[in-house]
Amino acid sequence: MPNSTRGLRRLTFVLVLMLVIGTAAPAAANPPTTTTRTKAAEAVRHGTVGWDTFRRLDRLAEIGRDAKALQFSSFDRTDGNNDGFEGTYSCLAETDAGCVIADHTGAGEITSIWFTRDGGDVSKTGKITIELDGETVVDAPLQDLVDGKLGAPFTYPLVANADQSSGGVYVKVPMPYRSRMKITTQHNPFFYHVNYRTFATADGIETFDPADQALDVIETLRAAGTADPKPEQPNPRTIDKITKIAPGASAVLAESDTAGALTGIKLKLPQLAVTPVDRTRTAPKKPSPSGLDPRKARWIRPDLRTAAATGETRLSDEILAKARLKITFDGEVTVDVPLGEFFGSGLGLYPVKSLMFGMDVKTRTLTAWWLMPYAGSARVELYNGTDTELRGAASSVAVSDDPGWAEQLADGTVGHFRATANREHATFGLDHLFLEATGTGRVVGVAQTVEGLIPTGNQRNYLEGDERLFVDGSASPDQHGTGTEDFYEGGWYFNRGTFSAPLTGNPSHELAGGGCEFDCTGLYRLLLADGIDFESMIRFGIEHGPGNDADAITGSTTFWYGSADRTLQWTDSLDVGDDTSETEHDYSAAAPGEVITATSRYEGIDGPAEPITLDGRATTGKISFTLAVAEDNRGVLLRRLSDQAEPYQTARVSVDGKDAGLWRQPLGNATRRWLDDSHPLPAALTAGKTSITVILEPTGDANWHAAAYQALSRRPAAPDTEDPGPVAGLTADAGESTAVTLSWTAATDDDYAPRYEVHASTTAGFTPSEDTLAGVSRGPGFVHAELDVRQTWYYRVRAVDAAGHAGPYSDQVSATTGDTLRIEAESLFADATATAPLQVQGNCCGVAWSGGAQLWFTPTSADQTVTLTFELATAGTYALTGAQTLASDYGINELILDGERLGEPFDAYNSPEVKISDPIAYGSRELAAGKHTLVLHVTGKNPDSTSYMAGLDYLQLVLS
Repeated sequence: MPNSTRGLRRLTFVLVLMLVIGTAAPAAANPPTTTTRTKAAEAVRHGTVGWDTFRRLDRLAEIGRDAKALQFSSFDRTDGNNDGFEGTYSCLAETDAGCVIADHTGAGEITSIWFTRDGGDVSKTGKITIELDGETVVDAPLQDLVDGKLGAPFTYPLVANADQSSGGVYVKVPMPYRSRMKITTQHNPFFYHVNYRTFATADGIETFDPADQALDVIETLRAAGTADPKPEQPNPRTIDKITKIAPGASAVLAESDTAGALTGIKLKLPQLAVTPVDRTRTAPKKPSPSGLDPRKARWIRPDLRTAAATGETRLSDEILAKARLKITFDGEVTVDVPLGEFFGSGLGLYPVKSLMFGMDVKTRTLTAWWLMPYAGSARVELYNGTDTELRGAASSVAVSDDPGWAEQLADGTVGHFRATANREHATFGLDHLFLEATGTGRVVGVAQTVEGLIPTGNQRNYLEGDERLFVDGSASPDQHGTGTEDFYEGGWYFNRGTFSAPLTGNPSHELAGGGCEFDCTGLYRLLLADGIDFESMIRFGIEHGPGNDADAITGSTTFWYGSADRTLQWTDSLDVGDDTSETEHDYSAAAPGEVITATSRYEGIDGPAEPITLDGRATTGKISFTLAVAEDNRGVLLRRLSDQAEPYQTARVSVDGKDAGLWRQPLGNATRRWLDDSHPLPAALTAGKTSITVILEPTGDANWHAAAYQALSRRPAAPDTEDPGPVAGLTADAGESTAVTLSWTAATDDDYAPRYEVHASTTAGFTPSEDTLAGVSRGPGFVHAELDVRQTWYYRVRAVDAAGHAGPYSDQVSATTGDTLRIEAESLFADATATAPLQVQGNCCGVAWSGGAQLWFTPTSADQTVTLTFELATAGTYALTGAQTLASDYGINELILDGERLGEPFDAYNSPEVKISDPIAYGSRELAAGKHTLVLHVTGKNPDSTSYMAGLDYLQLVLS
């Protein structure tokens, strides 16, 4: 059986770094030089902490730090959409004090707290208590806290209520701690997230003091969008130009050939225009009961429609979408992104007042203020991708000449500024990727533009998607959110309308007007205190809809600092339960426990299911083992692959006899049981050694479970040059179904952890190629689905790391599929034809369909049809069954296969809840090999039904 899982997370980040020039914020008497920046970085490799996050934005480019961004949230642990409606997953533990929503032991910092419930009224949550290092720093009604009643520093914009953040409430006060933080609410809060970061050591960390009002920070934030928030930089100068740019041409706005940094970019484009709002038009109706979860419907407030676009606004929108800002640093193009998203709004010219960028609609001016260091050269260009000449484009680029940046870039202390754009028609089942990158870096923001393509029903269903973050090869999400508007810290589809705050915003929403066909949204979020550090790789994305099922075109720009070289190397792995591996690593346990084999999944994985079989041990006794580490390490990340069925697994850690803190993991999940978590070991315990002896002493009531331990050594920056090891232990099994389940033993590599290419063919002895690639798995398990009955398939698998290095292919294995073919109706959508709107709808409204989605037909009258086609490879007699959806607005339909009706007409009316039918028997049919046609015909409706909709879950065929 496979014993460990190492899944590479391809993490794609869309970071919004806007360099805005305007009136400078008050500067310090002695502005920091590169030398003082370097000394500060060398003294504490946490990066900026506490209020320095906002006071020292000149240090934003630092990378290779020991900070790790994590999150607690109320997300649905079954990968459904019940992210807080009943508070099922909101409490890590329930105590006499209330609901524990965040609990971390070790040094760290709370960076962002967000809630919503009851349309944004959080008064029923009661009090919130925040404890840091044994002291209570906040103990007050949550509604009072977000209303600003506690006073500075808990005042807007560091806190916001639902009127200020459009349906959500937040606390953005950075709160560092040295040994432990714990957050408790008096009552279940329902929807929430707590972002925090951890540090390897408490050195240099001062516990948050609520008496420090940070009035200077509040003043800076309140000037957002109008002033440069950074300290004054040395040797400043500006490069100003006015230019015209022909269609398809580029213009150079600024160049520099000496070391320094760009500190701001301003563009004034007279051809930009604002889309007006027609407030006389009627607001759209709320979606139908089957189109929107009824637990959410009562809190939605539809926006007024925007007016139709004029010729002037069409050109403006085209400029912001098709003109591109391109920046080259030291010979490498690191920025090539749509103009609008770079400045906070990709949907059009709308008011944006963010701390690091802005749009002034009155003066048609775009500004941004990010620090962009370079060692020797910089070049800023504007490309005109429209069909119209850009005239009178006035630019002003601020430059700080400073030779010290060359040294910092060379030693990896800081990274080049980068902006990564990704625009795509969303793919069913897959996240939209903000950023997927390798090396070392830090994400500092994201801007997103979504063009919904949902013609009827819940046209904002795309906002149901959760963000998911995977850092440094973790197979578990380091962050898993609860919804798109929640990530941008609003709520209930932004039920107070658009807003622009210093750190987050929804500046634009167009509904069937402007340049939008159905429903479109523009969004941004800066990640400053809650920036995301990575040391080898990152995969950052967001769902489109509750099950990655909402039709949409999604664009994003992710802004980050980074270097291509990694600073984290996988140096050893202990496979718990494997006799050879345990012996090699001197594994011993006072009560080792039996080797337990189980099959489960990780949370938050997009794409096909990846069931993984693991061996492991659970114990309450002391454990000891050795792991190899790099001698030049700057600390080690001790990673554990575990079964999280039991929450609050806790162990005291020591390294070579010295205390290394308490490893407490409060998370638990009985349905997606596998968890990658980690414990940082500071350089004081590991530097200069080639191996370490780790002792774990479990404490508390929960068993301590492990399937594997990994040592990831923090090292000087270096490229990845090694190939992954071989894949062994490959097995394949189909059972009675037409899906083959594969599993194997995880491969080794110097990067944690490789992904796996799965190749399949119906020909024995095949040679793997692009044509045989069945899929890519991020762990040692894969399901090859949607096959035909009684087919024999042959498989080979190889590991591929983030740098593209590939290991050898495995030996070939085979499996023969069974007699049961289940055709998920949504899988037939691409070639379907219909006489009324047709779409794929993911799990919704309290139901979970067979494949996580249904084919949803939404006619408004009878005698409407959907025509579907599928192919069979094997002729024979098949017993047919199926499942359909019932709701209060569903009609009566019949299914017709190859011209003959299946069974009796189906009355799909049910009230008040939405539900899935029991399997419907359609009898047996003799079916030939080849193409078949299935027609769903809506014939009428129940007198009590409010509409004629239909929902087909699946059609199942069993060969006799």
